[in-house]
Amino acid sequence: MRGHWRLFRHEAGRVAGPPAWVYVLLFAASQVIGHWSVATFHAVAIWLSNGILVAALLQLHRRPAVAVLTACFTINLFSNTFRGDVGVFVWINALMNLGEAVLAAFLARRVCGAALDMRRPRRLFAFALYAAAPAVAVTAAAGFGIASLVRDWTLPGFLFNLYSFVTVELLGLLLVTPILLLLARGHRFQGMTRASRSEAIGLFALMLVVTTAAFWQDNVPTAFLTLLPMLLISLRLSPTKTAAALILLAGITGVATLTGHGPVHLTRLPDIPGLEAVPPMLRRLGVYNVYLLAMVATVLPISTVMTERRGLEARLRARTLAAQEARRRAEDAAAARSRFLAMMSHEMRTPLNGVAGFADVLAGRPGLDAESVRQARQIRESSDGLLMLVEDILDFARGDDTLTNEPLDLAAVARETVTPSLAVAQARGLKLSIDDRLPAQARFTA
Repeated sequence: MRGHWRLFRHEAGRVAGPPAWVYVLLFAASQVIGHWSVATFHAVAIWLSNGILVAALLQLHRRPAVAVLTACFTINLFSNTFRGDVGVFVWINALMNLGEAVLAAFLARRVCGAALDMRRPRRLFAFALYAAAPAVAVTAAAGFGIASLVRDWTLPGFLFNLYSFVTVELLGLLLVTPILLLLARGHRFQGMTRASRSEAIGLFALMLVVTTAAFWQDNVPTAFLTLLPMLLISLRLSPTKTAAALILLAGITGVATLTGHGPVHLTRLPDIPGLEAVPPMLRRLGVYNVYLLAMVATVLPISTVMTERRGLEARLRARTLAAQEARRRAEDAAAARSRFLAMMSHEMRTPLNGVAGFADVLAGRPGLDAESVRQARQIRESSDGLLMLVEDILDFARGDDTLTNEPLDLAAVARETVTPSLAVAQARGLKLSIDDRLPAQARFTA
């Protein structure tokens, strides 16, 4: 479902997610983490701030969203000043972050629909391809276009910095925004997990142990081992728990990589002219970013697919139970109808048989003239016809009648139909006749 070309959440939309001040605190915390990472490790593995801003714009209504944008932009300016940016670069960096977040949210509102339900894989891929990637591309083009005017980069250095910027920014959007949206709609995933609490704790413990063992050693390339527990988590747990596991994995692997541990540092770097001045840590961060992007692109879609499947299974079970209940009620109603028809068949035959019997008695009574005998026999014939009609109606109501193709003497049926009315017509001085001139031996199928 396509959304509309608007930035802010519709005022009639249901409030979801944390209040506005939580996003401001998360943004401030992401700035602090970024400064600490640069000061300690001289590198940033993931840029979280823009993903937080995008989630705030997608969740909040206009007034709180504008307040969050203003507060976060102010925090970003102070952060740039504290970092040591001078002159116009204090504003350029903050404007780039703000512009990237606004563009990503604007596109996401259009391509992901109004519900922004990241449980569906199609919307998750739409957000990645049509919202996050274009926003990062536009920001990178603008930022590096301005930077190339004041910096003298070699072509390899320019391409390396561009690649690093794109992967760090894109990873932040793909890791933070979908996770915050999933966490904001955690109530929708209640009852959609097959694992018990003890199994969930065991899977998280397994993920922590395997991830720590794989990334806090420097001898064996074991990064692939972390995929196994994450796959188990995505298959067995809800998307919110899968998102929490991704955050823990990113924290452990990011700190380990920045401190010089883990299989990422076993990567053999090629000698590329123009990158001699780039620290090996920064070059290897590109490998780490690809690893984390692959993890996000694998685990989150699997989790959303499994959640969608569990939801479909739950609806199928509910509809099956409803169909079984409807069938039971229909069978009970059919049984009650059969009992009613059986009772009515008996109750209606009894008086009709009495009428027929007394008509026979009356017709056989001595001393009656011919007209009285004829009338008594007419009563008997009428009661027999009525009894036959009642039996046919009851048989039809029970569904006992079957349709068969048999030869039918249509003229005889017509004469039999007219016979009960002859006496009434004669009593009134009328003559009733029927034209039964049909071909000899003519038969019809009924």
